[in-house]
Amino acid sequence: MRKLLFLLIVAISVAVGMTSCKAWRTISTSATYTQVGDSTKTTTTITTKTVEEYQGVKKN
Repeated sequence: MRKLLFLLIVAISVAVGMTSCKAWRTISTSATYTQVGDSTKTTTTITTKTVEEYQGVKKN
């Protein structure tokens, strides 16, 4: 009985795994700005990070 249950779980996992997939992409950007005045120099850095998630479906 345990073998049958185990095989059923494995079969369902394989079936679900073959029908769709997920992928993630991380995009990081950075920009540095420098402002120079008469007696001062100011540097500013802006950093952004975007994570995109894609859900794919297998086509027949």
